[in-house]
Amino acid sequence: MVETPEQAIQVLGRAITPETVREVIQKARAVRWGTHLLRWRYFDVTHEGITYHHNALIPTALWHLLKHIYVDQEWPPDATLEHLNDGARATIEHPTTEIYVYGYYRTDPPRLQWGFFHPTTAVAVVYDVEADLVATVFKPAGGALFFQRQIAVIKIDREGWHV
Repeated sequence: MVETPEQAIQVLGRAITPETVREVIQKARAVRWGTHLLRWRYFDVTHEGITYHHNALIPTALWHLLKHIYVDQEWPPDATLEHLNDGARATIEHPTTEIYVYGYYRTDPPRLQWGFFHPTTAVAVVYDVEADLVATVFKPAGGALFFQRQIAVIKIDREGWHV
């Protein structure tokens, strides 16, 4: 992993400049989730008065919220989608949040993604620039190592680039 110099860098054949970073922050802070449904592969849970059964198909954002509350126990049981989105937005916008640009190793070819990691809250946001959506919001067990282990990863020099 290399911190960015003061000129454009290349990640997976794409030029990344300070203006690119500012544009991505602006887009990512909208916190748009995918519209597809995900299969809830865990146990039955009741959240906000609604029971979600094992194997039910539920919206992407809700799937992530329920996982963070009931499986990973990273958020309190009364957390809402609004809380999840606000936390994601706060992470993306915070000036001390670390920003990573990388190729996601689980796609072939590797897909360009942006990672935002706030070291104090340990909240991470993965933004897929190609799909213009948030892929996940989570607290990775290894912290920033999650991003540092990706393909062709670059950590953006926020101070040097004034972003």
